[in-house]
This record gives sequence, C-alpha cells and structure tokens, in this order.
Amino acid sequence: MRFLCLHGAIGNIDNITIQLSPLQKEFEKDHAASFYCVNAPVEVTPPEGFGEYFGVGPHYRWINDGGVAEHSMLTRVRKIPEGQNSEDVMRALAGEDRADRSWNNKPDVMDYLYDQLEKNPDIEGIVGYSEGASVAASFIMDEEKRCQDTGRARRIKCALFFTGWPPISPDNKLILADEDERMIDIPTLHVVGANDPYRHGAEALYNVCDPDTAAMFDTGKGHTIPRSGLVITELGNEVRELIERARVDE
Repeated sequence: MRFLCLHGAIGNIDNITIQLSPLQKEFEKDHAASFYCVNAPVEVTPPEGFGEYFGVGPHYRWINDGGVAEHSMLTRVRKIPEGQNSEDVMRALAGEDRADRSWNNKPDVMDYLYDQLEKNPDIEGIVGYSEGASVAASFIMDEEKRCQDTGRARRIKCALFFTGWPPISPDNKLILADEDERMIDIPTLHVVGANDPYRHGAEALYNVCDPDTAAMFDTGKGHTIPRSGLVITELGNEVRELIERARVDE
C-alpha cells in the first residue's frame, strides 16, 4: 500500500523522509508499504534557538494559526497544562478561543491534499507526524463528509499516526471524544511514546477513532518517529496488520 506522508510542524520532505527511512527499509522485504512525502504549503522560520533542531530549510507548516507567538499553539505546547484526562488537556491548550477556529487555511490545505490524491491514484493510506497527524485525521473526516455530500468515493483506507493531535472536523470544530460523537471510521495505528510530553494529544486522537479498528503502539520514547532497533521490525508488523484490517473492510 502506498501512503501519503505529512510531516510535522516546521518540517519538510527531507526530514520526514529521513525519519521514515528505517521503516521504509523494513518494507523492502515484502513491499508491503511505500511512502510518498509532500511539503506543507506554509513556509515558516524556526523559533530562535531551534534552527539546528529542525534541520536544513526551507521549513513548512500545515496550519496557519495567525502566527502570533503569544497565542500560537506551537508556543502553548511548550507548557503543557494539567487535566483529569487527555480531552481536558486539549481544551486547556486550545484556550478560550478554542484553536479549532484558528486554522485559517484549512480549505486550501484540504484542496491541496485532494490534489495530491488525484495526481497519485495508487495512494490508499495516509501517514501523519505530530501536526501532520492532526491534519491527516482532519482530512479523513473531510473526505467522509465529501463522500456523503457528493458521492465521491473515499480514497484513504487506513491511517498511521505518529504522536499527533485530535482532528478538526469539516465544520471546523475540535473533535474531542467526550463532547462529540463523530469518529474516524477507518483502521488506524497510533504510534506514541511513553515519554512524549505531548502524549495527551496522541491519546485524544486515539479516542476519536473507531475502537474496533484502532491500535496503539508504544515506542517507550519521546515525541519522535522510531529510527532503529527491534522496534522497527515490530512497528513494521503492526503496519502490515493495519493494512490487512483495511483490506478486510473494503
């Protein structure tokens, strides 16, 4: 299966390709999966002091949230609030303005992803890392709505999320499991790290997916894509099972 891959905030094709290269090598054994990576549409500059962390530019984001440092989600997540559950943490992070209203370029991003699918008819899955995971989840929900409204057949059969955040729905609302019944209804695999400071976001994303076809894979690491060791083989097998679940549901 070929996957459309969305990098994280302040990323690009080069760094997501490097991050996924060990997993891609794992799939050379049986050609179970391949990855097609694209740049996000919003060019950005890394925060001062973080240039080396994000690697060689140019750098991009998927979500244009206004870019005001004091109110940007990228700034807020540096100080993760506490809450009784993952949904409480997401509400606290979003603030009073509920960040679901600040994805200013959402229609453009959705159109961009639809265009990528039109140009690549063999793509059937989607991969998202961090911000890219939230965008991928949002696209899945948008594609479901477009299918209902227009009859356009859905292309994405399954999703692989590395960390991530809950989706923004087609009507531009932050989807949280304890206040909204909508869910992602295709098979999903959620790769999280026990030491990820943003784990609450990944858990909130998992909670809005169909529990019958969603699986969790804990790397024991942080806010990263695993790069080496036995975990790559184990993750590869989990992705193969994800693809099998998608095939069964067709």
